[in-house]
Amino acid sequence: MDTSIKRKRIMDSLKRLLDKYSYSYISMQNVADEAGISKGGLRYYFPTKESLFIGLLEDFFTGIEVDHMKMVNSQDQSGDRAVLSTLFNIESFVLNQKNIKIFINLILYGLENPEMMKPISIFFRKHLEIYKKVIEQAKSDLPKIDRNEFDLEFKARITQIILLSTGLLEAIDPIGMEPAKLARYVLSLFSEQQSAVIS
Repeated sequence: MDTSIKRKRIMDSLKRLLDKYSYSYISMQNVADEAGISKGGLRYYFPTKESLFIGLLEDFFTGIEVDHMKMVNSQDQSGDRAVLSTLFNIESFVLNQKNIKIFINLILYGLENPEMMKPISIFFRKHLEIYKKVIEQAKSDLPKIDRNEFDLEFKARITQIILLSTGLLEAIDPIGMEPAKLARYVLSLFSEQQSAVIS
């Protein structure tokens, strides 16, 4: 069997297991059994559990990054459509329950293992840089919005997402977020005095 095909089979097996179990409960033997190969065959490609999960991490984040860059660099979309499409399509993986489980498991493993955290931090830094470009483009391309179209529950969820994810992101790729400044910014998003254009 071709190496890339076998590697994909192993990765797909690990993803299926992560859909059911936490990373800490998954052994090399579990992955080998799920992939239909021997444990020795698995170790040929991935000598350790850490190398197996680093392989998954690279596959998972590379896939997201490639899709993200395709959208950001898309030449056939213009103006606000390109920006909105980029943000919607790139983050749509978050709505995929299986990808959320993989993502959370990778982060948890990374918080426990410094070697796992290195590629995670690199991914988040690249992701941050892409968003800087998207935000710069959005300054001139986003259409005006009516803030009244967003109900209280929507605004509360956005606040929740920002505040809950900030701690995690700062643990992975710190940029020195000041809590007071973050609180002011979040509150400014919902201020009635602010202009109707995202700035």
